[in-house]
Amino acid sequence: MLTMTLAEKIVDEVKKVLTEEIIIAQTNGTIIAATDPARIGQFHEGAYLTSFEGQKRILTKDDEQRMKGVKAGINLPIYFKQEVIGVIGMTGNPIHVSPFGEILRKMTELLIQEHEFFLETETDERQLEAFVFDWLHLPETAIDLTEKAARLQLDVNMQRVVVLIDCHDESFMKQDQYKKVKEMLHLTHQEMIVRWGHARFLLMLQTSANDRDTLQQRLFHIHAALTARSTSKVLIGAGKPAAGQMMKQSFHQAFRALKMANADTPIVFDEDLTLELFIEEVSQETKEVFLDRTIVPLLPYPELVKTLRVLMTSDCSLKYTAEAMHVHINTLHYRLKRIQDLTTLDPKRMQDAMLFYLALMLLDHHPNNRSKQPDIL
Repeated sequence: MLTMTLAEKIVDEVKKVLTEEIIIAQTNGTIIAATDPARIGQFHEGAYLTSFEGQKRILTKDDEQRMKGVKAGINLPIYFKQEVIGVIGMTGNPIHVSPFGEILRKMTELLIQEHEFFLETETDERQLEAFVFDWLHLPETAIDLTEKAARLQLDVNMQRVVVLIDCHDESFMKQDQYKKVKEMLHLTHQEMIVRWGHARFLLMLQTSANDRDTLQQRLFHIHAALTARSTSKVLIGAGKPAAGQMMKQSFHQAFRALKMANADTPIVFDEDLTLELFIEEVSQETKEVFLDRTIVPLLPYPELVKTLRVLMTSDCSLKYTAEAMHVHINTLHYRLKRIQDLTTLDPKRMQDAMLFYLALMLLDHHPNNRSKQPDIL
């Protein structure tokens, strides 16, 4: 309960408000923290007697001569759950330091209670994280979901959606920030949040198949709140509503959606993915070959890549593309001809335009960011 680390923390906190010398000892009288490091590990007879008697003990100059390891001052028992777990001592003239005695003890006990609450909270969170991990990864026959959920007072048959959030900011994983995020989310007792790796959260939110608009608005608010707390980008992927063992599917959908999220489209629902579904299934090696056969010859010419992007977002309209790029139509024709010469693909032909569209999508999601152009598709 009263570890050396906790004792050192208490001494550091007390030093902020009191200038007197402080020691903290275990119930056996061994000093485990002190403002004077030389006293750590020494036996303090006064602390031992204080622990045994369970009440404040005043130590005088005479006690220094007849008792081992003591200095004039006061010793106070530290209580937790009505049991003495240690002793805190303050050195000085007993007349001068005694008025601070109750304040010192109360402050110490509050720090211990706060530490214990933190440990209990951490334990609860670890149990929840372990349960969610088992739920989403282990085979149906490997665990009894209902029994484990009952201990956590959760109904696994309730419809929920898995949402993955990548904050790209490790500070969100710190306990104080994590607590603020949980409070900001206003989760119901049947909703969950767990830390899910590097700067990521996994949420299980109550919803239904016909409640997309409400969920979308909620995710917009969550994204705005998290973005306001960090300069890093916040990306969100959402699966489809599910329950019981089908939550695994919602998790994999959320993971796939998160990979498709970017700065321009920070919130992605898996059910909105179409062409991206095929892209996700294609190996990186095949993607590289496809890029080499389509758009790679254009990469040394950023203006041509930009022209292709604008052409795609203008529904392949030459008129709208020229206007959007503020160039003469003849300049646009020249660039398109140049693109055809470099790639043997004609962006004015529907079939070749589809190849370029796919190539730009692959380029935007390339792990090595082969293109520095913004994702406007």
